[in-house]
Amino acid sequence: MDAPYQAAPDVHVLPVNLPMPGVGFLPINAFVLLSEEPVLVDTGIGFDRADFVDAVSSIVDLAALRWIWLTHDDADHTGSIQQIMEAAPQVRLATNAFTALPMATWWPIPLDRVHAIRPGDRLPVGDRTLRAVAPPLFDNPTSTGFVDESTGALFTVDSFGGIIPEPTQDAGDVPPDALAGGMLAWAALDSPWSHLVDRQLFGQVLDTVRAIQPSRIFSNHLPAANGASLDGFLDIVRSVPDAEPFVPPNQEEFGHLVAAIMAAQTPPAAAT
Repeated sequence: MDAPYQAAPDVHVLPVNLPMPGVGFLPINAFVLLSEEPVLVDTGIGFDRADFVDAVSSIVDLAALRWIWLTHDDADHTGSIQQIMEAAPQVRLATNAFTALPMATWWPIPLDRVHAIRPGDRLPVGDRTLRAVAPPLFDNPTSTGFVDESTGALFTVDSFGGIIPEPTQDAGDVPPDALAGGMLAWAALDSPWSHLVDRQLFGQVLDTVRAIQPSRIFSNHLPAANGASLDGFLDIVRSVPDAEPFVPPNQEEFGHLVAAIMAAQTPPAAAT
């Protein structure tokens, strides 16, 4: 994983920037919210568990960690869930009930430490309250983000994600055309159902998100963004139903993709 960074006075980002050969990078973020009862938002990907646990520990003592807000149970959000819950004996898991229950099929999740949430619920975390919200786009029906009612920060799960040219800590650093194109491509890939929606009803969903007027936007798949970006982000999302559908690679294209990934991971030969 990459080095954590502070994106707001009370929010640290735990980033991975996954290379997408020939396209750019896909950010994969978890977050630490330094509320009175500290909250870890998601637990990263699986192959860097030791680094992830160390990164969390560098920001908050695991003995003091009180909550994990698990947005959904996809593999890039649950990578270190078991390790964190074992290392943080007082932590409770706030998540959709149907995120928690399926996880019991692959590890002995302590269900007595699960706090079930759904959109509209409020979770007090000491000095503030987190209000659960449904993201406007998602690849998993249990996806649940939240608004920090004390600061206005909005955590949007996979919504507003994007493939970006280079890793950065601020979405404002990405050239506007590249950002719009990367967000549109990600949305079409991650939420293919969006091409089937009733445009009017979809617009109502986006207006509900617009009404939040966040101070900051934290997506699991985009660098942190200023809340003023919301209208532009929603305009991109509004265009998704009419965009070209994403077509996954066939076997031949997949072979080329794997070869490019392997080449990118191979260190250059030493000079002789």
